[in-house]
Amino acid sequence: MNIQNIASLAEQLEGLGFKNLGYSLLKRICFKPAAFSLSQKIEKEKDQLSIQLFFEKDSIQDEYVLMYYDAILQKEIASVSVTINGVSTAILEKTMAEIDWKASFDLNTKKQWSVEDKASWEKEQKVEAVIEDLNELENCEDGRTIAVGLKLKYWAGASYQELMGSISPIKSKSEVTQRFYFFQGLTGITVDEAYRFLQNRWLEKQMLAKRKQADDSQVEEAGNESQVSSGSSLLVKKRLNNVKRPKRQQK
Repeated sequence: MNIQNIASLAEQLEGLGFKNLGYSLLKRICFKPAAFSLSQKIEKEKDQLSIQLFFEKDSIQDEYVLMYYDAILQKEIASVSVTINGVSTAILEKTMAEIDWKASFDLNTKKQWSVEDKASWEKEQKVEAVIEDLNELENCEDGRTIAVGLKLKYWAGASYQELMGSISPIKSKSEVTQRFYFFQGLTGITVDEAYRFLQNRWLEKQMLAKRKQADDSQVEEAGNESQVSSGSSLLVKKRLNNVKRPKRQQK
């Protein structure tokens, strides 16, 4: 095993802002894969950065190199307190915050339970109640947006896909992503620099969305004015035709 290579990679990651990954590198490299990845979640103010680091083995040098990492900025999703289809979103969010979702979606965990001992399946009953409320919210458009937002907020990092599928439909509204490559001899982008870059992308995205909304509003107003103008023109033509039309002579 090339211990020096692992130490060098750990030092490189430390310089980029990724702490304490030496042992994670060791655990993966000992299996001698052709390539592998490491996941990291980093809190930044009220936002969250999800990082996926990708490594490949250089067969000529017989060592692993950091090729690139994908960074996803997930903006804080504001809480909404409304009642939809009998579901209070405030109470639902409070309940979801109390549940360990990583443990709930871990389908390989084994423990003893009994029908008579409610405490042994109380957590699962709580999860079921949450799923029922989320399903109720998804029965209307406004509720569906809130439900997906709650899933994105509390299920991020949990292995939910096997049971619940993808929650990507509104991801584009609450996150931005970028891939950062590494080249030989260059330092590369640190996690703080990546965060600032993605923050700028997020602000740009919001500005473009507002501009589009304003443009759509202007187009709609222009369309309404055109309809009114067209209706007025038709009315004027009708009046002129009535004036010009000769009266029939009575025999």
